[in-house]
Amino acid sequence: METSNDILTIQTPEFVGFQYILAGIGTRATAFLLDMAIRGLLIFCLFIVGILLTKLISALDPFGLLAGLSKNWILAILFLAYAIVDLGYFIFFEAIWSGQTPGKRHQRLRVIRANGQSIGWLDSTVRNILRIIDMLAGLYPLGLIIMFISKRNQRIGDYAAGTVVIVERRQKIPRNRIRLKKDISEISPEIEMRISTLGPQQYQILKSFLQRRQEMDQKSRHELARLLAQRLFDRWGISAKIEISYETFLEQVVEGYELTRRAI
Repeated sequence: METSNDILTIQTPEFVGFQYILAGIGTRATAFLLDMAIRGLLIFCLFIVGILLTKLISALDPFGLLAGLSKNWILAILFLAYAIVDLGYFIFFEAIWSGQTPGKRHQRLRVIRANGQSIGWLDSTVRNILRIIDMLAGLYPLGLIIMFISKRNQRIGDYAAGTVVIVERRQKIPRNRIRLKKDISEISPEIEMRISTLGPQQYQILKSFLQRRQEMDQKSRHELARLLAQRLFDRWGISAKIEISYETFLEQVVEGYELTRRAI
């Protein structure tokens, strides 16, 4: 694994290199400020709800018999909700959106593991709990310093969780790929009859490739698709001389597997 000129290169066991553009301080700061604005709006809405609840309870309890007790409960609930939103915002979105928050999605950024895999709840929790250290003495002074001297633009939370932040590439889909996409539902009988021999782990590998291919350069993308398809050709005894592209072949295999699982 190596980095150069804000490019992260990850070598796979198949000796194919994945290249990712590392997110810079500017784009990460913009995404963070957007997330802070959204989080602030959520917290503001919580306090508005708290005020309305206080007024509602006062209206339902004109003699004030439960005034002190109700206010204490409302304050406790609001404090708990604030803590959940304050800490849980980044953890929740990064875990369910595969490394993205609303701010990162707007800036086309994504958090991934340093080995190229998607992050999970544990990774997101570790990197975001340590955000407290990054923000010591103000708005990210320590985090910015660490990111500035880091070769992979990592802050303390990234080092602890083993994560990096990358820029998702914008790629136009060629016209011939659009045409092939429409034909995927017509799965080849030769493929369909062999789908049952595909295991869950192999399916996940193919699915992962199809989901992440937009982030690869064209050469690595084609080579990895060829290697994955060739393994299936050898296993199933299918001639490598097919009339569709390697990626379309893999798409048909994945769709056939998913259709089979739904039918069971």
